[in-house]
Amino acid sequence: MAARGGAPSRPRDLRHTLRALLAYMGHARVQLLAVAVLVTASGLAALLGTYMIKPVVNAVGAGDYQGFVRLVILTAAIYALGSLAAWGYTQTMVRAAQRVVYDIRRDLLAHIESLPLSFFDRMRNGDIMSYFTTDVDTISEALNNRFANAVQALIQTVGTFTLLGVLDWRLTLI
Repeated sequence: MAARGGAPSRPRDLRHTLRALLAYMGHARVQLLAVAVLVTASGLAALLGTYMIKPVVNAVGAGDYQGFVRLVILTAAIYALGSLAAWGYTQTMVRAAQRVVYDIRRDLLAHIESLPLSFFDRMRNGDIMSYFTTDVDTISEALNNRFANAVQALIQTVGTFTLLGVLDWRLTLI
């Protein structure tokens, strides 16, 4: 939960917290797997589209205008598929995050309802709801943005080094 003053605090038992979060994420594992596949497709399309610049330029240099047109159409199709995959993973990730956050809010409400009245007497008005709202919003933000970004960054890093190695391994070493 957030410490007073707005600064985030660390959970008392990080392993337990991560296990609980992963259990909630497990409810949306099919959607998260679909996100990972779509993010991978989007990242690979971006890398392949960038690689396609070389054959397009080579076709122009060779004077092969039919080949040039075919390669430009192929490059556009690759970018279109990448954009479609990116749209798909953002939509799927939003739905998965909403499901996870819904489950967390449902369980938080059940927990609040089970607390004795003396607990509420000790807390300031609004603190409990403020903590829950802030923490759940943080989880939602992390799921919506950071999960897909982490997968995409991994794909782009590995893919870029792979393409660099294929194009010129000596330059890659430098």
